[in-house]
Amino acid sequence: MAAFSPSSSSFPTTILCLLLFYPPRSLSNPSPGSGLVSFTGGKGNYPMMAREFLTAHNKVRSTVAERPFQWDRQLARVAKRWSEVRRADCALKHSRGPFGENMFWGSGWTWRAADAVTEWASEKDFYDAATNSCAVGRMCGHFTQIIWNSTVRIGCGRTECYGGGVIITCNYDPPGNYVGEFPLNATA
Repeated sequence: MAAFSPSSSSFPTTILCLLLFYPPRSLSNPSPGSGLVSFTGGKGNYPMMAREFLTAHNKVRSTVAERPFQWDRQLARVAKRWSEVRRADCALKHSRGPFGENMFWGSGWTWRAADAVTEWASEKDFYDAATNSCAVGRMCGHFTQIIWNSTVRIGCGRTECYGGGVIITCNYDPPGNYVGEFPLNATA
């Protein structure tokens, strides 16, 4: 496959956002670091949260017999930095960086790494592997990025927004979701 270039026609087509306007799931507005959320401490290298992201992603990959992802601290730092950029407005605007990217937003403080991955993975119901397409009017690109065969590394960041809510960004390298390619078999 040719080297990735944002200006090329093989630019990943899935730059999708998932908006979730759900109320907090448990206690009302717990504070960051309370143990009810995966507090990052602003570093991007957070073993407990990294394990949570990695376990949730690899659980999804195992359902399609894909090899597990490896955690990448540099990708995590990039993801955390981008989530921090979005902290003031909590907007799901993509970084347009060189990696695949999934983003998640939820109101309240209780959203965890596994919640974001579960929401992205739920798009499996809208993906048709036979036609390599999403159901009409539905998104499935978050799911296909998670199961993309050639992607081997991930890094994610979670940030509590100033106005309330949580924004989560995960980066994937090499990126997936190339037009005309299948997520599970590049030769299909």
